[in-house]
Amino acid sequence: MKKALLKAAESNTYVETIGNKADTLHYHINKNYEETFVTLVGDITSDNFYGKVDGLHISPWTGEKGIKGKFNFLVLGVMFRNKIYPFYVKILRIGSFKAKYLGEAIELCRKMNLRIKTILLDRGFYSGDVIDTFNFHKINYLIFVPKKELFKSMLASTDKSVSIWHEIPYSKNKSRYRAETQIALVKNVREYDWIFATNISFIKKEKYVWLYMKRWNIETMFRVHDEAKIKTKSKNPVIRLFYFMMSMFLLFLWNLTLKFEVPFKKFIIDINEVLRKEVNYFIC
Repeated sequence: MKKALLKAAESNTYVETIGNKADTLHYHINKNYEETFVTLVGDITSDNFYGKVDGLHISPWTGEKGIKGKFNFLVLGVMFRNKIYPFYVKILRIGSFKAKYLGEAIELCRKMNLRIKTILLDRGFYSGDVIDTFNFHKINYLIFVPKKELFKSMLASTDKSVSIWHEIPYSKNKSRYRAETQIALVKNVREYDWIFATNISFIKKEKYVWLYMKRWNIETMFRVHDEAKIKTKSKNPVIRLFYFMMSMFLLFLWNLTLKFEVPFKKFIIDINEVLRKEVNYFIC
């Protein structure tokens, strides 16, 4: 089928005249287009800062290893066919509301005709505001929940995996709200007791764990991304965001093209070499 496409392009003719595979080709194209249901995974990653901490975009740090602060970035990626494509990045101000940015990402997906099957998030996103955002947009979600005393007591009071309804009070715009969610208590899966906030119902509670484990791919993505992180001493958040997004864009291209053929570091080196040769060619 690839040969048919290349031949049609080369000859500037109809695909149907190249051979008898046009119907099969069109079937697969249409099938792939219809597969617009995607899973979103999100997390926050940081960029170390070693200078004087000031402004609303640098979160103070301990000073260990000379790190005085951190720039934090919220990243959401589309998980599709065992790859993660980062598509939404925000640099976080101190005290910023993650729910607002998650809502923006959902709307962006809809503009791209992507239908969100599920959003998978770490414990740092567990809040009533975030859950109400998902409820408003009618999005399925699975959020890992911190083991606070209330949930520890719930786990201790049951000898099997169960789901219970729970309300989360929160404040926003000087008003108080209560978000409703389902708390899934999953006992002894991979030698661990898990707690999730979700609006997905599974009879077999261990399925929550297998679904959540897909989110771990984004942590692997961040480790790979660090191999091509563009560093700067600037404390300007716009400059920091620009460099971060550039390296994320390179990661996106690698996922799109050569992830399973070439390591990410070599991919960057090869691109740099190609660009260097092109510059030399035009100079000559």
